[in-house]
Amino acid sequence: MSYNPHNWFWIVGGDAAQAWSSAMGAYVADYPGDQVTRIANEVELYDVLAKAGLAAKAPGHTFSVSEVRDALLAIDSATVGDAADAAALSAAAATMGLVLPPFV
Repeated sequence: MSYNPHNWFWIVGGDAAQAWSSAMGAYVADYPGDQVTRIANEVELYDVLAKAGLAAKAPGHTFSVSEVRDALLAIDSATVGDAADAAALSAAAATMGLVLPPFV
């Protein structure tokens, strides 16, 4: 199956009991094994979907600064460094080329 971000599934973290469906914009329990990608966290998933023009189909909750920081640290801890507020984390994400979800 060729990758189609409009109809794809992501196992977020290590929870293979469910996967995020870009078509549904929600977690689903049943998903095809040939249309799934593992991804570290919902912040990274938001980046992937936003870059595909599907931000509206990404997890829709507002993320805390702590959640965003933890996610960015998992991606590139050296770039994140001591960044601990929204402005600094946004700057670090821009350096990494990531699109961040809304956060407070």
